[in-house]
Parts: sequence; structure tokens; C-alpha cells
Amino acid sequence: MFKQNLLASGIASALLFSLSVQAASITGTVTDSKGNPVAGADVKIEGEKKVVKTDANGRYEIIDMSGKKVHIHVYSPAFLHGDKDLGLVSDAQVVNFTLEPAAVENILVTANALRTSVLESVTPVSVISHEQLATKQAATLGDTLKQVPGVHSTYFSAVSSSPIIRGNDGPRVKIVQNSLDAADVSRIGPDHNVAVGVAGATQIEVLRGPATLQYGSGAIGGVVNVVDNRIPSEVNEGVSGEFNANYSTVNDGTFASGLVNAGSGNWAFHANGYVRETDNTEIPGDAELGVHDEHNHGVIENTDMDVDNLIAGLSYVGKDGYFGFAVEQLNNFYGVPGHMHADEAHDDEHDDEIHTDEIHSDEEHAADGVKLDVDMTRYQVAGEWHSPFAGITNLTFAAGYTDYQHSEIEAGQLGTVFSNEATDVRIAAYHKGIGDWHGVLGLQFNDGSYVAEGEEAYTPTTDSNSYALFVVEQKRINDVTIELGARFERNEYSAGDVDIALAAQHLDADHTDHFHDAQDVEYFLGDYSFNNVSGSVGFNWEYNQGESVAVTVSHSERAPSHQELFSAGQHLATQSYDLGLVYAISDHGWLGESLQDVEQEVSTNLDLTLRKYTGDWGYTASFFYNQSNDYIYQSNTGLIAEAVAHEHGDEAEHDEAEVDDHAEELHDEHDAHGEAATLPIYAFRQSDATLYGFEVEAFYDVSDALRLSGFTDYTRAKLDNEDLPRIPPLRVGVGLDYQANNWNIDVSVTYYDDQDKVAPNETVTDDYVLLDASVQYELNQANVDWVFYLRGENLTDEEARVHTSFLKSLAPLPGRNLTVGVRALF
Repeated sequence: MFKQNLLASGIASALLFSLSVQAASITGTVTDSKGNPVAGADVKIEGEKKVVKTDANGRYEIIDMSGKKVHIHVYSPAFLHGDKDLGLVSDAQVVNFTLEPAAVENILVTANALRTSVLESVTPVSVISHEQLATKQAATLGDTLKQVPGVHSTYFSAVSSSPIIRGNDGPRVKIVQNSLDAADVSRIGPDHNVAVGVAGATQIEVLRGPATLQYGSGAIGGVVNVVDNRIPSEVNEGVSGEFNANYSTVNDGTFASGLVNAGSGNWAFHANGYVRETDNTEIPGDAELGVHDEHNHGVIENTDMDVDNLIAGLSYVGKDGYFGFAVEQLNNFYGVPGHMHADEAHDDEHDDEIHTDEIHSDEEHAADGVKLDVDMTRYQVAGEWHSPFAGITNLTFAAGYTDYQHSEIEAGQLGTVFSNEATDVRIAAYHKGIGDWHGVLGLQFNDGSYVAEGEEAYTPTTDSNSYALFVVEQKRINDVTIELGARFERNEYSAGDVDIALAAQHLDADHTDHFHDAQDVEYFLGDYSFNNVSGSVGFNWEYNQGESVAVTVSHSERAPSHQELFSAGQHLATQSYDLGLVYAISDHGWLGESLQDVEQEVSTNLDLTLRKYTGDWGYTASFFYNQSNDYIYQSNTGLIAEAVAHEHGDEAEHDEAEVDDHAEELHDEHDAHGEAATLPIYAFRQSDATLYGFEVEAFYDVSDALRLSGFTDYTRAKLDNEDLPRIPPLRVGVGLDYQANNWNIDVSVTYYDDQDKVAPNETVTDDYVLLDASVQYELNQANVDWVFYLRGENLTDEEARVHTSFLKSLAPLPGRNLTVGVRALF
């Protein structure tokens, strides 16, 4: 009997404990200042990553809070965030929130480790929403983002373009997709397009300034995170989606995209894809600056594009988290302007014939010059596990494997083939509060295998690995958020050997007979490794509701990329002969016999950001100052090269007689054609550098329907005694936006100043003004939201050349363009 009573007592106690836990749930409603429910708002506990959403009536429920210190945050893009500190919770509580409207979208930033909103962010950040992307996205990522303050574009014509953040591009700007590395070869050269599409993106996040703590040394200049729903983290019952199609006049371009989200029970499905096809880009005048050519007048030849992309993902979502898988296939075939050979003849003994079923090599394409044929497959998994074990509130996991390859096709023949196989893994554990601190401890691993084979394999085959440990901690003291972070990272490279044969002379010398005798130097590259330690401290003070000031001081270290280390050869896309940091070359063009020591780049950075998100007017203003030691840059040496040969690994060997014979053939070619086969030599170098500047954007609501806005940005970048090359100029823009009665009309004017602060052997770029406008009309018909839009760009048909582009003298911006399109949302 005693045992039975004891058992009954135990069962009763367990039931009472269970009821007390349930009784410790937190419930409430979220409404706006007029009492209307706010649906779809994110409600989360500080220090935990688990999020619940409000229902159609604005209600929410958070269970199992007994014995926990609770600070609740509520986020919705149209409102300022709400928060309440409940202290130690022991019983059920009802907590209601009334949110004040935000004058601009206050979006949660997923690229931040602790997922804060734009207004709360310690670091400068811009977020482009899905609605903005839907009607304004361009064919390339760089052109899509080029109007974001502090962001410019490399602009390799309309076919390829990467973002430049505060004067930093290439290996200093990390391109990630859902926080995983893009793993293409766009960081190697500006003619290589970013293999991340934006057609299905829910938002694009731009972190300006060092983001090395979370993303590694490749993010010392900033991060672009393209966020999509390929691996759903929640189930939306039923089916929803959208379709978008448009036509552009400037390149006879057609575009169509589709997106579907579906869910039932614990399963969620996502699919999206797009197709884009364009002809050559039309321009106001001549393609080449100062050269009139009827064939190239009014058009940039070889700028057509044919691309298709498909993504599908599936997730299982339960009360304790989710796990999902996604696969992506990208095919992109596009022309490369300015990509020419001094001798267009091909050696059939060394060029492989391409079959028409393998690439787009029909007769029409064969005569168009050099084409890039991109084939990429990406596999990703991701998941979250809420409260997996004691002390950990949330565990996240993401991994991606990318198989990327592109082939350069010259007149139907296979040229150089670039390929990259990469694996990226991120694990993050969010811990329970330690005192008043909460944060995340993360691990990251990246493994890559890069191979380039062919005539323009100017970078050798390289295996790379990186291992990293990072921590980010946050603490709130009333209206002040303090954030600390640190990261340790090790980068390892193993490169094949390089054999360089080169003849060079000064740029201002007589090209006919003053090249020194060709050299043939073999380099045994071996293994390189770099240990990088980065850290930061920052705070954000919301001194009034909707108004804040943030300051961050950081120390960042960056390992050189394998391109910066090992480049050696003719890079015809940029019309240059590239030499990496490990090689020495004298002022007279003689190669050193031994390899140089290389240091990692070390930067000390200060960021100040002011924000106002309420009322009839508001602003965001950021000021930055970066002091870099051993800054890596690519500079015109003032030498030109007769590119006799360059070989990587075991592809070929030369003896001195063969090199001399080849040099003599090139001189004979000059005698026959009156022009030597030469390229300017660009060498990667290191020196101390200073970069500083600002980004400011502001608005004023003239009325409920009319908003006046403006922005400006400026970057000054210089070494101790000279300016850095390809730095964007001062930019100022103003715009008017009208929204009423289902209409949205906006007009903008952007002024780009001339750029006369140039590096040695770099040319000045003239100023220009671009006028853009758009009209959009929305209606609902048969439960489908229809959006009809017309967009005009460069309406004055201005001839404009982008200072940051390697092709500024060969490829101006597109001329007048009209894009007409329609979206359907269901």
C-alpha cells in the first residue's frame, strides 16, 4: 500500500509540475498604435534563436518559460521593435505589445549572428527587400546593388558585375547565399559573373565594413548575403507563389521567373527558377573611348547572355526545429567584351573541338568572340535544433557543396577551363545567459579545389582549406546594446609549380626593339599558411524610440587569396599580364629567381552610424576610417610584356632556346603586322593604406503620398604616397516617390563626380548624370495580386564610363532602356 501511495503521489507531483510548466507560458497580442492586430510579427526571447510568429489576430504563445529570465523582443518590418524585460518567470503571464510605425522598413538581418534589426545593428547594414528586388533586379548582382549607399559595381559590361563596398572588391567582399560561400570564381576576375541569382531572394543584406568575425578574412571589406527560402524553416499551409516576366529594350532582353512555396503537416517545399536571354547591349556612342568604329558604334559587341537557374528544397519542421535539403542547377552562357587575342589564329593541335550538344557553339555564336559557358550544381543542407542540451538554447547547422565550372569558348573551340569544387560548413551554438551576457559560439570549415587549364590559366591549380572558431557576445544595459566578438582563422594553400617565360620593357619605350631577352623562370610554390586573429567591440544606443547611434572598433586580419598570391600570366579579359605577390619583378622587367615573403593584411577600423526611423523625416549616416598595414593592391607597373608563355604544373617545360625562338617569332609578328603582341604588367603589391569616407541617406515626407529622398557616398583610398586604383568617385542622388490609389511612381537623378584621384598609370574618368524613373500599378483580380510596371533607366541616353571598371575605355554603361513587366502573386 505504501508503495502504491508513493507511486500515486509521484504521478500527482509529475502532473502538477507539468501543469506548472504549462502555466508558465507567456501569451499576448501585438497591435499597432491604432489597435489593429499585427500579423506575422516575430516574437523571440533574448538569447534564444527560436522564433514564434503572431497569427492573423496578432496573438502569440511561448511555452516552457518557468524558471527562466525572460526578455521578449517583437519585430515587424513596418514597425519599430518592441521589447519588455519580465525578469525571472515563475507563472503564466500575459504580455501585450503596441508597436509604433517605422518610417522605413526595419528588417531583421539574418547575416548578423544574433539576428538584430537594422535599427539595432551595431555595424552599418542595408537590406533590400523582396518587393524592391522584384521590379528592380538587374542581370548581375553588382548592377542590382549599385544604388545602395556605399556600394558600387565592377561593371564588366552588362554581362558580369560584382559589388564594390567602400572601394573594396574581389577577395575583400564576401558573397554568400544564406550565409554559405558562393564558391564560384567571381573573386578571381571581373569577367567571371557571380553565380548567385536574386530572382528568388526574400532579401539581400549588405554589411558594410569588416564582417570578418562571422565570415572570415574574405569579408574584411564587407558581406553581401543573398537570402532565400530554398530550405524552408517553417510550414506555410497550402500553396503560394508568384510569377514575374519583363522585356528590356536596351538589349532585346526577356526575363521570366517563378516561385512556389507549399506545405502540409510537418513538411515544407520550395521551388524557384528563372530564365534570361539578352542580345548585345546598346550604348549612346562608340564602345571604345575616343575611337570611332562603325562596327562598334551604338553597341557593345559580344554582350549577349543566355541563362537559366532552378532551385528546389524540402524540409521537415517540428516543434524542436527543422532539417532540410536543397539542390540548385545554374547554366549561364554569355559573351565577354574586350576579351581578345593579339593573334586570333588557333592551333588545332592544342584546341579541342567542341560538340554542339555540349555547349552553345553553333555558327551564330562561333563568330561572336569569346564566350563563357558556366555549369554549376550546388547542394545544401541546413537545420536548427531548439534546446538540444543543457546550457544551449539553439544549435544551427548549414553545409554546402558546390561543383562549379566554366569554359571559355573561342570561335567554337575550347579555350581555358576554370573549375572550383568547394565545401563550406557552419555550426553555431547559442548559449543560455551567463550573467547578463548571451551569445553564440561558432565553427566554420571550408575546403576548396581550384583548377585552371588552358591558354589563360593565369592562376595555378590550388587546394585551399580554412578552419575558424568565432564567438559573439551581447549585453543590454537599458537602451544600450554592447557587442563583443573574436575570431581565429587558419588559411592553408597548396599550389602547383609555375614556369614563366616573359619579355618586358617600359611602357614609354619604343615597342619595336627594346624588349629585353625573354626569361624562363620556374617557381616551386609549395604550401602557404596564415593565422588570422580578428576582434571587435561595439555598442548601439537607442537614445530615443526609433533613433540610435552605433560605434564599432575592430581589428581585422586577412589572408591573401590564391589569385593575389600566385597569378602569373596573361589575363586577357582585363587586358593585363598579372603577377602575384610571391613573384618579384624589377623596374626594368626582370623576374626574381626566388619567391618573396608575403604578409597577411591587418586593418584597424572605426565605424560611426546614426539612424532615425520615425516621423516625417529620417536618415541613416555612416562614417568610417580604416588604417591597413600590408594592404594588398594590384598596380600597373609601367611595364609591358610580350607574353612568351606561362605554364602551370607539369603542363609544359621550356629550355632557353625554345623561349628565344618564341620571342623571335613575336618580333617577326610585329614586323609583319606593325604591332607587337603586348600587355601592361599589373603586379600585386603590399603597402600601408588609409581608407575613409561616408554614406548618408535621408528622406522627408512632403505628404502621406509623396516622399523626397536623397543619398550620397564617398570613399577616399590612398597609400602613403599615392592613390589606390579603381576607387569610386563621389556620388549624390535625389528622388521623388509617389504612392496612392494603387499607383507607385518614382523619379531619381544620380550624379557621379569625375575621378581624378588616380593611381600611377591610371586614367581620369569624367563625371556624368543618370536619370531613372518607374511606374507601377497594382490590382487584385480572382484572388491574384497583379503588379504592372514600367521602368526607365538612363533616360537622357548619357554616355557614362564607370571608373571602377577594367573596361571603362571599352564598355560604357548601357544607353536608354525601358523595361516593361508584370508580376502575379497568389
